[in-house]
Amino acid sequence: MNLNRRFSQFLLPVLLFVWVVLYFGYLGWKPGFAYNAQRYFEIFLLGCLLCTGAILPVRFRLGGFWACLCLALLFIMLLVVWYADNHWLAIREGLQYVALFAAILVVAKTRQHAGVADFDRAAYIGLTLFSFGCALIVLEGLLLSISINMVDSRIVFGAFVNVRVFAELQFLTLFLLPAVWLQMNSPGWRFFIGLTAMLSWGLLLLTGTRSALVVLPFALLVLGLTGGRSTLSWFRVLVTQFAGGILVFLLLRGSVAWYLGTSLWGQGSMSFARSSSSGRLDLWADAWNHFLQHPWLGNGPGAFACFTSELVATPHNLIFQLLSEWGVFITLLSLTLASLMFVALVRHLRAGNQASPLEFSLLATLVATVAACMMEGMIIGPLQQMLVVWVFGWALHVFAQEKFVPLTGKAPCGYQRIYVIGIALFLAIVLWGVKADLVLQKKLLVSPDGVVNLSYAPRFWADGHDHCLEWHERYQNR
Repeated sequence: MNLNRRFSQFLLPVLLFVWVVLYFGYLGWKPGFAYNAQRYFEIFLLGCLLCTGAILPVRFRLGGFWACLCLALLFIMLLVVWYADNHWLAIREGLQYVALFAAILVVAKTRQHAGVADFDRAAYIGLTLFSFGCALIVLEGLLLSISINMVDSRIVFGAFVNVRVFAELQFLTLFLLPAVWLQMNSPGWRFFIGLTAMLSWGLLLLTGTRSALVVLPFALLVLGLTGGRSTLSWFRVLVTQFAGGILVFLLLRGSVAWYLGTSLWGQGSMSFARSSSSGRLDLWADAWNHFLQHPWLGNGPGAFACFTSELVATPHNLIFQLLSEWGVFITLLSLTLASLMFVALVRHLRAGNQASPLEFSLLATLVATVAACMMEGMIIGPLQQMLVVWVFGWALHVFAQEKFVPLTGKAPCGYQRIYVIGIALFLAIVLWGVKADLVLQKKLLVSPDGVVNLSYAPRFWADGHDHCLEWHERYQNR
């Protein structure tokens, strides 16, 4: 018994130490190209999170029906990967989703193990600080941009690679702030939370991200229809925060217009008044045509990046991505699982007990995330994926807490040993794959005379093009 306790006590520090040493010792402190930094450190953080799962004596009981659906999904995923033309690209995509699902479970188990109250308070504080930090970064970029007498979104939102990335982070955090304000009783914290929410709303309006016009109202409509009158107090807080955000937006636009001597409603990249589809309709048409070529098992995970002539990795629509890369079976099964989960969420909200503001916030955030996936690459960016892991894991435990059961007796030690072996093999494959990808990218992006070819424009693991033979030939001939 003492040996088992010592094993559990030192397991996490040992795993984290080994992972940190191997990761940075084998791969280096940072990737060779700044575009890949977010993905690089996301993989490191996911590894740390998966290591944490080894010390959580909690079992997730999925249930027979759900287990059958998930096993069917996993089996078809393996078939798709097996029949893909580009095996490593397919394996890499498959491993990514498996790691994300596992990390979501770790977050949910952490809430069970740490205690609901402690976990939620830590999450509330972390969310507020994260949102406020993002706002400060954007304000710094705005000051830098107007210092050269212009407003350029590439400078204002440069820290997030793309203006849409910042907007997508807001989709994952804004609806949580009303619950944070309602749950935190300290006047000081409430003032700081309100200030953060107003800044976040104001900066989202400043982005001019058109998807916000669809995503946010749709999520609120769904929440209102499912939650009914019990959501009124939550909506009051949200409306107050949004009204403050409008004031922040007007203040920012007015200040910029006064300083630069331009019109308050001047046109530019940060405007909702853009009539083009930004190429999305063409991408959706390409994805549909690729689906028709291989309707059952798709062209292979990650393959869309190889077939399009644009510097994009996905068609900016989750349904079209599933159809073109994974085929009709995975798409229909995924839609079935999503629909059943939504029904379960609605039933939970309409149960006899009064729903909490946190449940309203999480439901609205989940709906907003799915809606955003229909118009942009919401779940492919590193920052977005890490937030998705946190929010979805949080929601999983909130809405399905009864399915998480603490392990007792000798069960935790047996579970830990199996988990450690599995995670060690998985992380070893990750290290080998990341090393191979970085070596390949250096070969592609650096010419023999040492000139870096940034026209290839990698963002997150070269947007998937790093394993496409067509792209290799195209850029070698430039």
